[in-house]
Formats: sequence, C-alpha cells, structure tokens
Amino acid sequence: MVRLFTALAILAIGSCVTEPLPAGQTISIGTSDRGYLHEALALPDRGEGYERLRPTEGTRYGTATLLGAIERAARSVADEFPGGQPLRVADLSGPHGGEHPRHRSHRSGRDVDLLFFARDPGGLPTSNDGWMRFDRFGLSPSHDRVYKFDEARNWHLVRTLLMDDQARVKWLFCSNELKARLLRYAARHERSPEAVLRATWVLHQPSHGDAHDDHFHVRVGCSRAERNLGCREQAPHWPWLSDAARKEDSGARTAASDTHLLRWLLSEEHVDQGGDVSGRRLDVAPKPALAAHR
Repeated sequence: MVRLFTALAILAIGSCVTEPLPAGQTISIGTSDRGYLHEALALPDRGEGYERLRPTEGTRYGTATLLGAIERAARSVADEFPGGQPLRVADLSGPHGGEHPRHRSHRSGRDVDLLFFARDPGGLPTSNDGWMRFDRFGLSPSHDRVYKFDEARNWHLVRTLLMDDQARVKWLFCSNELKARLLRYAARHERSPEAVLRATWVLHQPSHGDAHDDHFHVRVGCSRAERNLGCREQAPHWPWLSDAARKEDSGARTAASDTHLLRWLLSEEHVDQGGDVSGRRLDVAPKPALAAHR
C-alpha cells in the first residue's frame, strides 16, 4: 500500500513536468516536502574541509547545486581557518528522494543539515561528534565540559553559502538566538554589507518544528532550467536570485522585514570600537513573506 501511494505521488508530481526528463542529468522534481530525485548525485564520505556524520547511511544524495554549495563552502572555511576541524555534514536525501524517516522535508535533493562549528573550553576548534544544542549565550553544556559556538567559522560558512550565487541558497534555518549571535559577529567583522543583508533575510527559525539550535538546515532553490523540468520552490524569491521566470510569480509577496534588527546591529551604539561596519547605513527592501519550514 505504501509503495502504491508513493508511486501515485510521483505520478502526480511528475504531471507538472513540461519536458521529458533527460537521461544522465540530475533533476529535483517537486518541492522539498513533496518531491523526488531523478538520477541523484552522491556526496562522498569526505572531501576538502568536510566529512559526513553518518558515512554508513544512504542519506547522501542531492542535486549538483546542493553538492557544489557544500563542497565550496567547506573548502572556503578550511582555507580561511587552517588547522580546524572539518564541517560535519548530516542528512541530504535518499537515492531517489521521497519520504525520509527523520524529516518532513529532504525529499527532493535540495536540503542538507550541517552541524555547527564548535570550540572547546580553551577556545580551540573541536570535533562536533553529536548534536550540540547552543543557548543564547552560545554555550552547550556537555557532561563535565561546556562547548562554545564558534561564531567566526559559522559566520564564514553562512556568508560563503549566501554570497555563492551558484548555490542559490533559499533558507538557512537556525534558532533566532543563534541568528542574533551571527549577525552581531557580522556587524563587527564583516566587510560586505550585502552579506549581512542576505543573512538577515535568509537566516530563519522555522515557523514549525525544531528551533534548529543544534545545526543549520540549508535549502537551495531551482535554476530556471530545473523549473522547466519540474523543480518547484515556494516563495519568497530573494531579489539577488530573481530571474524573469519569477518576476510574475504571484506567490512572491512582501511582508514585515528584519530592517530594525539590521539597523540596530549596524548602529554606532552597538558595534564595538574598531568594528568594520560601525555607523554604516543600508537601504533595506521589505522582506518577502516567510514560508513555513517542514
């Protein structure tokens, strides 16, 4: 019965495809919470700057866009902070996408969980072998030790993902408390106002489900070519990823933004002396409506 339901779901999703699926090309079909993968790509167990958290499991599949984003971001962090621990990469999607036992999304090869970078009590990079939950102070008590949220590495990971236009990152889910810590760090150290602006919009605590205080959940979007083959993404459509196909999308509404948070973080009163962006003023457009996380 389950197989019959899955087959019917795939047929229903596939009915929106406007062109035949090409052989030898990886395509994400449907949405992140109702979709599947055509000829998926597998993320290797290890690469430059990263390693998989569950190397014996098959939840390693995704699109070329997602795998490229992971590999480039991990490499960038390793280059910027040599000698540190690798990025721990958790679940992507199964070999054909579809329903996942641990997730309501991760069904079409465009989602991945990335464990936070952490530091030990002495401030040295440490391997994050588990799901450390960090509080608003950036601390994670574990047995007889207290680990620290590594703002520098985690921010570099975020800004690399968001400034990589090939990655087409739609969402970076994490808790509001850790989002505030990352933006506070960025206000002191980031030289690109555009990177801070994008992070203000894209970092988001899910409307439903876990707060994501123990990992980032990264979701990438579809290219125009992928959308023609059945890839579907919900609003919002960030302006730096917009193309002609999305300008007429009625789902891209506008709503309240985090402008007040961004201006507060970048104001002279709240940036330490010597901060790179102290006193800057940015013109911030309204933030598109937030989609519920699944």
